[in-house]
Amino acid sequence: MFRTALESCMANVLTARTARDAVTILKTVRLDAIISDLAMPGEDGLWVVDQLRRLALSKGGSIPALAVTAHWDRYTSKDDKDAGFDAFLTKPVDPFDLCRTVASLVGR
Repeated sequence: MFRTALESCMANVLTARTARDAVTILKTVRLDAIISDLAMPGEDGLWVVDQLRRLALSKGGSIPALAVTAHWDRYTSKDDKDAGFDAFLTKPVDPFDLCRTVASLVGR
């Protein structure tokens, strides 16, 4: 759903099947922003953003990051911002809110 929503807003979207795949993409492709679910099997979204923030700024370490979760009771926007995310949305995510949030993160 996120891919469809973002593509309808004219975004180019890459997807990753796992957190590790996402980090590989982060290290090889220059992105404008990332969206990560917080609760994933294995490494979670907090691990992904930690790996992102460990990158040098010139290698993408400052890419804006959006956290998404259905587990609003386990995660708070303050916790996510402390972890390195720039924005936070809870599921179900309205497609227009998703597009608006990503556009804001990338300065559009």
